[in-house]
Amino acid sequence: MRVAVVGGGIGGLAVALFLARRAHDVTVFERDGRRAGGGLDVDAFTWVRPSVPQAAQPHLLLAPVRRVLRSDAPDVYAAMRELGAEEYHEFDWFDTPPPYRPGDEDLVTVRARRIVLETALARAVARQHGANLRLGAPVRALDLDTSGPLPHVAAVRTDHGRHRVDLVLDCAGRRSPLPRLLADAGCRAPVVESHRTGLAYVCRWYRLRGEAPKRVRPVSMASFGSAAVFPSDNGVFAVALLVATADPTRGALRDPAVFDTAARLFPSAAAWLDLAPRTAHRRTGDGRSRQSLDLARRRRGAGGDRAGRCRRLGDAHQPNAGARVFVGIAGGPVGRGELR
Repeated sequence: MRVAVVGGGIGGLAVALFLARRAHDVTVFERDGRRAGGGLDVDAFTWVRPSVPQAAQPHLLLAPVRRVLRSDAPDVYAAMRELGAEEYHEFDWFDTPPPYRPGDEDLVTVRARRIVLETALARAVARQHGANLRLGAPVRALDLDTSGPLPHVAAVRTDHGRHRVDLVLDCAGRRSPLPRLLADAGCRAPVVESHRTGLAYVCRWYRLRGEAPKRVRPVSMASFGSAAVFPSDNGVFAVALLVATADPTRGALRDPAVFDTAARLFPSAAAWLDLAPRTAHRRTGDGRSRQSLDLARRRRGAGGDRAGRCRRLGDAHQPNAGARVFVGIAGGPVGRGELR
């Protein structure tokens, strides 16, 4: 099957890799002309990615991500470990671990910046037969085949030509062009619900001077907000402050001195900042929730029917649920093997 994947972030790279390993012919169309692999710090701290704002934010890769990678892409997980990703078992908190029960061995969080996973995936896709990553190739239009009872996407158009496909997977996140392109092709625009969370994330990255503190809770709360510490790879960690978007003083947190002073009011952050000699980088972002329905179930306007062979996957539907990367990695039933 010829599959077009729109978007070359984590979700797009993962589903392309999984499908190519199931003998499908997969092409990823990525609007950015750059791919991960230029160096972790360079990519994490200097790569400006307006279409992937969450790439700059700290991540903890939860146990389901590790489980999927170890089962479906062990080479990718091994590459992540070689790049510096660290494992943290929840029982590491205890001096004497409690008795294990079946399944406890999977209670492992992977501590790594998002770019570590993205770099490992990009390298795997570059080596994979049947997977083709086209950079600087945004999808400009969709061609529909309306000869049957169910219109379906038959081709995608880029600046480089027309590409016939049997399936389109939209992995371009909440800024995807696909809803507009489907409407341009004659479909009814997809219904999208978008809700403000009322939270703003302000984060700074640091480098450890020594060993990471032990038995320090990663989250602290106060009347004006909360702080979370994200241990990461290669001695790097992030402190994120969550404050209300209605707080008129939150803009002051962009000042490094103000941020550090505010962060030290939280015991969790203070314990880590005492071991950080310098700032690695600062990133900020506003929290936003978004829920999107399956593109394959959109009704066409003007009495038309559905647009088939077009499916939405991705990791940006709910930025506060803590499972964004897992949604992107798992890729729903398509990426997990139900498409053969």
